Amino acid sequence: MTDPKQQALDFLSRLGSNPATAFNENGVADTVRTILGELGIEHRQDEFGNIIAKVSGTDATTNPLAIVAHMDHPGFEITAHHEDGSSKSYIATAMGGVPPSSFEAGVPILALLPDGSRAKGVTGGKYGEASERQILIRLEQPQDLEPPLSVVFDLVDFELDGEHIRMRAVDDLAGCGSILAALARLTAGEAPPGDVYGVFTRAEEVGLVGARLMAEAGTLPPETLVISAESSRTLPGAEMGEGIVIRVGDAGFTFTADAEAVLIRAREVLRERDSGFKCQRQLMSGGTCEASAFAVYGYQTTGIAFPLGNYHNGAPEDRIEAEYIHIDDYLGGVELITEAALRVSDRTNTAFRQRLREVPDDMRQRMLDTGR
Repeated sequence: MTDPKQQALDFLSRLGSNPATAFNENGVADTVRTILGELGIEHRQDEFGNIIAKVSGTDATTNPLAIVAHMDHPGFEITAHHEDGSSKSYIATAMGGVPPSSFEAGVPILALLPDGSRAKGVTGGKYGEASERQILIRLEQPQDLEPPLSVVFDLVDFELDGEHIRMRAVDDLAGCGSILAALARLTAGEAPPGDVYGVFTRAEEVGLVGARLMAEAGTLPPETLVISAESSRTLPGAEMGEGIVIRVGDAGFTFTADAEAVLIRAREVLRERDSGFKCQRQLMSGGTCEASAFAVYGYQTTGIAFPLGNYHNGAPEDRIEAEYIHIDDYLGGVELITEAALRVSDRTNTAFRQRLREVPDDMRQRMLDTGR
């Protein structure tokens, strides 16, 4: 029998072996499709390359649930040869929010070649106007490269380091891995009441592009409750090792209570089962996530967040290092979204809502007696 926790970690390791930047997520997408095929889960790609998987529910009257994560990570894109007469020097443009220190010379990088191999090199410092966000790339060995090609930091694909998971791109492969692990559990165990979609999007780091196009197209049914599964920098009240975070909003939006109730009910059930289950709840204002892209098109949205260290590979003292999350936070996230999928039809029965509905008779009478 497959150990669900080990399976969740294995999925994340497999995803991590495929570096990706916006518009060049093929390796991650191939791995997602392969895993879905192994699990026997129905899936398709839309015209923009987003992947939509589906586990069918047992009750057509229950709201569908979609868990969304993105496949890309910040990096650079080689756009031209540098005219210095060398076959080792190229011009590259930042793709997403890379650390400021990555524009300095000497940062180890990998150029991703069409055959899947990686060419080592270093950054050569800023190039052109600062507003263009360009750098020089110098490869160790001469290469006849044809732009565009992705460039990522030369960091570990995946490793377990004590209680932490370290990766070049925890953001947002942890979201993708958690969705795959949750779908695997739903397929192998109790069927959910409503349809459950796992959505794997493209080009999030350059403006939520894949999610925006999906929301605009109405790819998901309009009554779908959308959960963004994101890796987000730690904040007070969203601390690493203290559990998965129920995300009530991001830098631009406050999400919807009806969607969040799915996660609140799931948290209650998990704590009834295990009083030590850790879960936090916080407004994650450090950035914008894909729930906002769906919210502006009328979907009811909520989110979860894995508290993240070295956000976008920016480490203290201007170092470039692997991102990391706590293993228990990752596995707790899998538990929460799996349970959420089973609790969609029960979401209004949270303990908090019940307390608000039920005014004690003595309090009611006292209000009547003193209200005249």
